[in-house]
Amino acid sequence: MTLPGHRVIGTVLWDADGVLQRVPGGWEESMRPAVEGRVRDVEAFLSEALTEERPALLGQVRWLDVLPGLLARWGMAEARDDIVAVWLSIEQVPGTHDLVRAVRATGRRCCLATNQDVDRASHMRRTLGYDDLLDELFVSCELGVAKPDPAYFETILGRLDVDPGSVLFLDDSPRNVESARAVGLAAETWSHEAGLPALEAVLATYGVLTG
Repeated sequence: MTLPGHRVIGTVLWDADGVLQRVPGGWEESMRPAVEGRVRDVEAFLSEALTEERPALLGQVRWLDVLPGLLARWGMAEARDDIVAVWLSIEQVPGTHDLVRAVRATGRRCCLATNQDVDRASHMRRTLGYDDLLDELFVSCELGVAKPDPAYFETILGRLDVDPGSVLFLDDSPRNVESARAVGLAAETWSHEAGLPALEAVLATYGVLTG
């Protein structure tokens, strides 16, 4: 963990997948039943899917428009509904939303900082109530830039009009955390698999919450 030093945190940026929300059973494990038996190389398909999704995360295309072509190339057009169902199967990580509310109760600003396609972002808003839970939502497809590009964090800092040293960023991806630190943010890696006490410890270390 990076020592907070004399930082005074006024804003906390929360990642979505892996932090505030999760796919029940895990992303890859949940996707496998929709893919296995339909393609020979599941890993290769999932890797290509992530590559094909990138323009959607930047708001250049809709993932639901791109997906049929990807599935057709892999000879499994009939898998669309199964794959979309997994893609949209999200649930709250227990306890994290209560922590967001507790942090906001201290007067600090809490914002979502996530890479998403427009359709999944809309689904998240409806099912998990992020517009009410958080002060602001910074979604890659709306900003036109995505993590781990440093410009993603620079864009958020510009929107918030705050010093980077006053912002704490929480994400389950070390690559994203390193990018945020390079821009000057306080940033820590945390995944829901690490357990809520570990997250509470991070927040306490930065003086955001006290036992």
